[in-house]
Order: sequence, then C-alpha cells, then structure tokens
Amino acid sequence: MTSNPDFHAGFAPGYEQARQAWLRAVFSRGGSVHGERHPGAGPDGEPLWQELAVFGDADAPSVFVVVCGTHGIEGHAGSAVMRAWLEEGGPGSLPRGVGVVLVHAVNPWGMAHWQRGTENNVDLNRNFIAFPGVPAPNAGYAELHPHLMLADWSEAEVERAFAAMDALRARVDEQAFSNAFNGGQYLHADGIFYGGHAAEWANLALRRQVARHLGRARQCVLVDLHTGIGPYGQPFMINFDAPGSFGRERARETWGDAALSGAGSTHAALANFQGLMMDAFVEALPGCRISATAVEFGTLERRRMQRAHLANAWMRRQAHDSDALRRAGAEYREAFIPSDPAWRASVLRHGVALCRQGRDAVVASHRTLP
Repeated sequence: MTSNPDFHAGFAPGYEQARQAWLRAVFSRGGSVHGERHPGAGPDGEPLWQELAVFGDADAPSVFVVVCGTHGIEGHAGSAVMRAWLEEGGPGSLPRGVGVVLVHAVNPWGMAHWQRGTENNVDLNRNFIAFPGVPAPNAGYAELHPHLMLADWSEAEVERAFAAMDALRARVDEQAFSNAFNGGQYLHADGIFYGGHAAEWANLALRRQVARHLGRARQCVLVDLHTGIGPYGQPFMINFDAPGSFGRERARETWGDAALSGAGSTHAALANFQGLMMDAFVEALPGCRISATAVEFGTLERRRMQRAHLANAWMRRQAHDSDALRRAGAEYREAFIPSDPAWRASVLRHGVALCRQGRDAVVASHRTLP
C-alpha cells in the first residue's frame, strides 16, 4: 500500500488522486494505457478519463478483465483494489497469448463527483440496452416515484417514503418489489435507477474501447467491481449466466461453488436487471466466449442503502448548498465507500485474492485453448 498520508487505508481521497496512483501502478508493472476523455470535468475542473491498461499480448486470445467505476462512486473501491493488486505483482509474467486488461473509471464523471450515476443521472448499469427501444414501463416504480422524491432531507420525509415502499412490498412479493425499486426504469429522469433515453457517453466510449483493444479475444473472464450488496467488507459474487453454460462453469472453476451460492445477500430477492455494462463485452466481442461476474463488496443492510438512494435523488434536485445537503452527501458517500479502515482493508485483501485467482484461471485455461 502507498505510504502517502493523503491516502486512507489504501483509498485515495478523490478521483484525480486515485487516477494518478493507478497510472503509476500500471506503468510500474509495464502496462500500456489507452483512454477516451470525457467531455465534462471534475469538481475542480480536472479532466476525466475512461482508461484501459493492457498487459501482455495486445492481441491475446485469452484475456482477464477487471472493471471499476461502472457506478461512479463505487469506483474508488475498485481503483484501490486494482492498485493493491498491481503493487503486489499484478499480472506478473504472462505467457504468450494471454493478456490482462484493467478498465479504470467506466463512469469517470460519477467517480469524480461521488455519484453512482452519470452526469445525466443515468444508472450506467441499466443503460446498455438497444436504444431507441426501451423496456416496457416499470409500473411498480411509477407507483413509488412520487413518494421517493423527498420534499426535504428529514426523517419524516424518509419515513413517508419507506411507508410507501413497505405498502408495495406487502401487496406484491419480494421479487416484484425488487424489480420495481432496483430493476431499472426509463421514464423518470430525476428518479432512482434511471436507465436513460439514449446511450450515455460512458456506454459508447466503452464499446469503442472494448472493440479496439479486445477484438482478438476468444475467451475472457470479466470481473466488474462494485460495492453495496452482501456481507460487510466481504465479496458477494453475481453471475448471470445460465447453469451449465460456459460462463457459469468458468466462474465456478475460477472462484468455486461457494462464491456463486448467493449466501449472505442483503436482498431477499435480486432484481431482474437489464442493460448491464457486461452486455457491451458480449455485443462488441461476438466471437469470444465470456464469463462475466459482478463482485459486490458489502457495505450496509438494504434499508440503509435504500435510504442512500433516497438521499441522492433529493441531492440531485438541490440548487444551493446547505447543512442538510452536506449531511445527506456524507451519508451517501459512507453507504458506498465506508471510511472504516477495517472495511477497506478487507476489501483490498479479498479483492487482490479475486484478481489473482482470475488471472491464474485464464492462464490455466489458455493452455487448453484449441
């Protein structure tokens, strides 16, 4: 870990510091960096970049990919994990035909501004759909939306929102409630889990970069780093591939049965997600067999995370600074990037181990690639 006093338990204090530390770690291990600059800027006017670090063969048929910052604020944990892995050796000496790609800050605006969504309040992990077509309206969310738009940041308003959420949950089952609240919606641009009305800049940039730098890949193990769901400080893995498929079996071979069991979930039922970032890899690499797994490092129990989403929806609609805005912002940040040194140390320890296992699994599978 770095000894820089501006870093707390291996985590940088902001986007630009995280980016510069990541770049130094990449170059120290012989990686090359390629990126696209976001048209916006950070809070202090700093440039924003979606960047790929490439190790090993540029045209490798077997590739291990680690992604962070699909949900911007969560990229601070993913960036720290990548840097810790690189400082411990990272990809190391790769055999011919094997590559490692680290994607830093898919959503750089969100990471710089400590926001989960993009500059347009879009949840990027609901945005990878076939626009201009959008899914059918999320009727459950439409019912909740007026209650989730708090008039002020107060306990009374928060409780009013939870009363509406609890009433919907009592009327439908847990799966239907999760689909309503978390599954994504495409009509309310000021709302929660908004998927957008068109492909976001980060979406289009990622598709271009994946096609440009991974176009020769024939098999890929992909890990998308997040925070939120799961036991505190522990990895919770979500693989969306069908049982018995290449993707599911490769994930099982890489991390074991326990990692994909769903044990420890803070959600009684996971939503049926749509428009995931992982879809960009599948669509951009039609000749590649892909095993994609989301890794969530658990933070708070679900109700407190829902409260954080309420806070952010309220904050995005505020025009002026206030004590309430600062309180809501601090609570929101703590929900996704806890300041607890023990949480951060656990994330780094488990994250480095997951990266090591992923790299080793790709090297081993490459030996049997026809």
